[in-house]
Amino acid sequence: MTRTLTLAGALALLAGCQTTGGPDVTRFIKPSVIQPTDMTPPSSEPGVCWGHEPGPEVTEIVSQTILVQEAVHDDAGKEISPAIYRKVRAPKTINDGTGRWFERVCDAQATPALIETLQRALAARGHYRGDVTGVLDGSTRRAVRAYQRVQGLDSDVLSLSAAQQLGLIEIELDPEVVEG
Repeated sequence: MTRTLTLAGALALLAGCQTTGGPDVTRFIKPSVIQPTDMTPPSSEPGVCWGHEPGPEVTEIVSQTILVQEAVHDDAGKEISPAIYRKVRAPKTINDGTGRWFERVCDAQATPALIETLQRALAARGHYRGDVTGVLDGSTRRAVRAYQRVQGLDSDVLSLSAAQQLGLIEIELDPEVVEG
């Protein structure tokens, strides 16, 4: 009982804390839509990592002729019975090829500390409900996809833009906007 009260008291104290360590720059960060690029990722840019969102799949019914039984020939090569073919219709699913590339958080940046912060940030926004483990597991990836889907990117790979919006990665602010 004492432990529960102490924990509840600590949570109440934390809830009332306010930071006064510097200016609030979050008001200068405009919400943005994640813009994947249609080009293939340039391999010449060091330090840039890319993710890929595949295009939609298209399913169509295709007809094809299949060989059921090969023709039978005698020793002289004369056909005894012809080959038997059958026309079949079957669904075929293909990717339409309109996938998109986007900048993502590089593997070297995805430390357990960053993943813990990611999990907390996604939990604060109602997308993640698991334990804060620092592991990029299935529930964390689903939460990343849910967060990014609203912004136009249907991927469980953490984009650089989403990481910046969540406050996980530094963002370059335009000095004119900050001063003006």
